[in-house]
Amino acid sequence: MAKKVHSIGVKGILDVNFDEGIARITEVTKDSEQVYDFFEIINEFNGKSISFSIKEEQDLTPIEE
Repeated sequence: MAKKVHSIGVKGILDVNFDEGIARITEVTKDSEQVYDFFEIINEFNGKSISFSIKEEQDLTPIEE
């Protein structure tokens, strides 16, 4: 069956303040810093069938010889 896929990809720092109802993602590149409203992004998918995944990336420290 054919499918149409709507997706958004943002990589950055997630900052959620539940008390104030604010969630932002700050994407930092070598040339700029962009801030996105996380709730605005996920609102585009409200009421729709979705799959959701989230991952954290951390640098590993190599073994020193």
